[in-house]
Amino acid sequence: MNLDTLRSDGYVSVAYPASLRPIVAQAMKSWQDFCTLPDEKKRLLSGGDRLRDFGYMRRQDVGQRADNKELFHAKLSRLDELGERAALLGDKRAVEFMYATDKFLLATVPLIREFAIGAEEHYGLRGFAKEVEQSQQHWTFRFLHYMGGDMLAHPHADRGGFTFHMYEDAPGGEYLDFAKQWRAWPVDHERTIIFPSMGLQFRSQGKLKALCHRVVSTPQTFTAGRYSMVAFIDFAMGVRFDDSRNRLQDFDPGFNYRMSQDEFEGLFIPAESQTV
Repeated sequence: MNLDTLRSDGYVSVAYPASLRPIVAQAMKSWQDFCTLPDEKKRLLSGGDRLRDFGYMRRQDVGQRADNKELFHAKLSRLDELGERAALLGDKRAVEFMYATDKFLLATVPLIREFAIGAEEHYGLRGFAKEVEQSQQHWTFRFLHYMGGDMLAHPHADRGGFTFHMYEDAPGGEYLDFAKQWRAWPVDHERTIIFPSMGLQFRSQGKLKALCHRVVSTPQTFTAGRYSMVAFIDFAMGVRFDDSRNRLQDFDPGFNYRMSQDEFEGLFIPAESQTV
């Protein structure tokens, strides 16, 4: 894992461990099967709200920032509850999805831990690995099904700690490099990427920049849609991005690349107690 590229390129390329990739693939297959359930059944595995959400969600925003997708947020802290709901649903697609998700979440821990330890040592982030480990129950694993259209995900940086991009079934993912040029990100069945989000830019005092990215449509995904999986890895740091006043999709792409640390810190507010 070449951590120099976190600063030079905005991400680190990661070779998939042989033991992890089949577990990821099975989790994705089970998500695709789950998506074939009727909407009313899928919604029985919903919980929380748009900021503190878990389980199944269907988003159909319209207008300039149209957002047409279904997604599922899985957290270790909510898996028992979601598993119980899946069992009550009485459909093996829901039960098998939760079983595969449980196995998948636990299988990712060693690689996430390896990254956190390496980033702490490489960039002098004292205590970072422990902060990441202590927040493990609240890492968010997002399963996505984009329904198609011109732009599948508008340019944005993620608001959490750092992002582990885990799977995509079609091309279209792009990142904005530090020269403000869009480039296809290097993700395939053998390799994936980890990149900083807003929290890690804050935690590193601006050494590491939250990477702006988007998902553009291809002739295939315009009509057939697209499936992907990401993990949002948060960590305790006493502040959080102020969602009540700022929506990251509303900022210009790469707005944070040259922002002063004082300006950047102004986007954050004291964190509330972790209740989920």
